[in-house]
Amino acid sequence: MVAGEFISTPSAKIESLEELRKTLKRLKQNVPSDLHVTIGEFETRIEEEFDRLEAVAKQRFTEWQKRTGAIIVQPAADHTARVMNKYFAGTLPFASVKARADIPDAFIVETILDLGLQRELFAVAADGRVAEALRKMPEITVFKSIRELLEANKFEEALADIHVDTETEYERSNIDKVVTEFLRDHARFNRSMGEDVSSLVTGKTLDYRSPHYDEKEGPDEIYIESVEEVSEWAFDGSSDYLGEGVILVNFDARVEISADDPMGDAWRDENGKLDSSRTVSISGAVSISLDSSELLQNPINTSGKELLKAARVSIDELDDISLVARPH
Repeated sequence: MVAGEFISTPSAKIESLEELRKTLKRLKQNVPSDLHVTIGEFETRIEEEFDRLEAVAKQRFTEWQKRTGAIIVQPAADHTARVMNKYFAGTLPFASVKARADIPDAFIVETILDLGLQRELFAVAADGRVAEALRKMPEITVFKSIRELLEANKFEEALADIHVDTETEYERSNIDKVVTEFLRDHARFNRSMGEDVSSLVTGKTLDYRSPHYDEKEGPDEIYIESVEEVSEWAFDGSSDYLGEGVILVNFDARVEISADDPMGDAWRDENGKLDSSRTVSISGAVSISLDSSELLQNPINTSGKELLKAARVSIDELDDISLVARPH
């Protein structure tokens, strides 16, 4: 029932589109026929936007269900009779006798009351009548918001009873927030990360085999004199937590270097000038270091943006540096 409510009426925008759709139908009945085509075209655009918003709502709900592991509980066979009894009596959660708008809420209440008969239950309900209806069952503790639930001692005690380590859960949630925020806004760290890469790459000697020399001979060497530019930062979303507040986020990038290649042929740029620049590909991990206590905060009180703002972001070592072959 909750899923149906969310998907069918996910936003005020969809409600306003529904009103507009009704208005257009009435308008069509009261204007000259030569305007019907124009109104019809506008109706089509409204329908397309309506369908798009509903599709987005379904996708958001599906993603939420997958992320949280939520279980959809269907109404039981006797719920309709129970709801109708309250509908005609005007008892909670109905605002009055025959208040049709409250029928979906009534099915939600009956489903939760059944769950409360099976075990102690925590419920979050911002709707006053729904909350009051649920409070009539002693086994159900009702909160007005998720924040209120998460901050309640009773809820924390219940988690401990089922052996849920809240510190570990808080830490994991905050780490996910930091990684998500970094991946969203890593560009603001590109300059400092580029400086770290430059210090790690400059002065390195790479082995490579020139196609112009005998394969029986040993590999040739190229010395990296300096870094000109670090670009094409790529993050696949993978990360690791090392403990003690240190998060690693894996990356790949390309680096334009100035190199000394004594065994290589002279290379000229598009203007015919000698060019000693080469390109290497690199891979490694960005280190995001925070005070470990920051990660143990209740996630309801944290944001990825604020956590990342307090972090030290650096690249301390590289996993691989490989020479990119020049086109022939």
